[in-house]
Amino acid sequence: EAVNHRTIISFFVPSLPNLKLIISPKQELQPSSENMPMLTSPTPEVTVIGVTNLPMETKKRMSSTNCGLVSSCDESSTCCNSSLSSSSDSSTGATSKNRRRRRAPRKKKPRSANRSTRSQSSKESESEVSLEQQAQYIAMDCEMVGLGERGYRSSVARVTLVGWNGETLFDEYIRQDAQVTDYRTFVSGITESELESADWTLEECREHVLELLEGKVLVGHALKNDFKALGISHPWHMTRDTAKYEPFQQVRFDDGVLWPRKLKDLVKQKLQRDIQVPGQPHSSYEDAVAAMDLYKRARNKWEKAMDYKIKKTQEIERRNQVRQ
Repeated sequence: EAVNHRTIISFFVPSLPNLKLIISPKQELQPSSENMPMLTSPTPEVTVIGVTNLPMETKKRMSSTNCGLVSSCDESSTCCNSSLSSSSDSSTGATSKNRRRRRAPRKKKPRSANRSTRSQSSKESESEVSLEQQAQYIAMDCEMVGLGERGYRSSVARVTLVGWNGETLFDEYIRQDAQVTDYRTFVSGITESELESADWTLEECREHVLELLEGKVLVGHALKNDFKALGISHPWHMTRDTAKYEPFQQVRFDDGVLWPRKLKDLVKQKLQRDIQVPGQPHSSYEDAVAAMDLYKRARNKWEKAMDYKIKKTQEIERRNQVRQ
């Protein structure tokens, strides 16, 4: 096929499918077979104009074997621009050209160590809590006894408040005004003798607890039960309830609704320790410390979520004020 006074020769080679060579018309061909014509001998008059449809791996393999037929080509170009010659100079020049075009592997910068060091230091800085901040947190837990028929009505019998490091701030039994019909000892650990020697009334306990919680962040598990038993409340943005914290909850049914988990299950999974062991009475001190430790573990993410909720609530309140 003549194109611009040159001849396009197409022949089949198993390792080089669809190879096309454009040579000068003066070059004579002597086919070695009907399907594979070959050049008699490469001369300086023969010039490779184009090589098409060659896989990249094949081109690299040919260039690495110092073959004089093909020079290095990139994926976007089909022009080789290399001369066929029997002299060793031309093949050496093509090989050096191939070597120049090859990209050297990029050297990875030693940044992994720095990143790990930075991440570790950031975690340490986030986990550090100053003494002033520690004083802002109080954990509370209450134990109940049963009043009335069959002991169905719950009444607070022991109230425990602990600080950041588990130090006891308040731990007293509450004197009952009505007859106790169920001490729930197997759960609460409270006995009749302990309540008979109690000095604090419910009203005195309530006032003292409110004084301790003034301006503090209250931590606990299922605090709504303790609030109801004590007859108190606490601002939502100052409350950290491990029963309501979504990452601590689980889906029970197929509806996707999150439900609170038992405190002992959370402590076992998150803290790898056992509380509320079957056969042993519960301890309000142990439960309060466990709730505080759970909060410490999730404090960074928990506080970020609380900051977002507080900001959104403030924005809504400002909008409502503007509308009014």
